Order: sequence, then C-alpha cells, then structure tokens
Amino acid sequence: MPKGKTNKGQGTKATPSNGAAITKTAAVKQALTDLGNDAMPVQIREHIRKKFGLVMDTNLISNYKSTLKREAGKKAAAPQPKGRSVASPAKKIGAAGGISLDDIRAVKQLVARLGADRLRELAEVLSK
Repeated sequence: MPKGKTNKGQGTKATPSNGAAITKTAAVKQALTDLGNDAMPVQIREHIRKKFGLVMDTNLISNYKSTLKREAGKKAAAPQPKGRSVASPAKKIGAAGGISLDDIRAVKQLVARLGADRLRELAEVLSK
C-alpha cells in the first residue's frame, strides 16, 4: 500500500462466529469451497460479506482466486526428484513388453557400429 494511504474499514482479518481470526485469503478459499470453483467474484464477495463480515473488492477476490488455483495446480503435480531422467516412463513401458527408449538407443548404436544390413541379418538369425 502506498505511503500515507490507510486501509480504512478493510482489516486483513475478520472474526467469524467461532472466535478465530480469518485472513482474506482464507475467506476466499472457504468461499470457493462453499460455492465451488466456478463462483464469480461478485458471488464470492457477497458470501464473504455475509459469512465473515469482510468487505472485499472483486479485483482482489479475483487475484486471490487465481493465486489459490495456481497453488492448487502446483500441489497436484508432484515434483520429480532431480536425478530422474525424462526417459523413465519409457523404461516402465519396456518392462511391460513394449519397446523402450533405451531399446531404441541400443539398436541405433548397433546400426552405427555394424550397419543396417548386418544388423538385419543378425536379427533374422536370432529370431529363428
């Protein structure tokens, strides 16, 4: 907030009926739980005003709603450990009977080393 401006009548915490203080972010989160994620900021504002006695601007509600949605998306996508390669899902597929990325790389190395014709001959001998 700019210097010299005051936050008249808009405290950051309200006290619901149970006596515990609630932040504006928590109020928006609770309203989204009550009304659903498709609720519009105007609906959320009225719900918060009635339930918590907080007066909030719809732009602020929209901002909080976007932030909460973004945070929920981050939590839903589980982070992978750093040492893990991108090809690990292909290894799982290969274990189930398919061709993995590692298998393809091995064949490519053999083609480079032996040549396509010799590798084809080798595959024919091994398939009998």
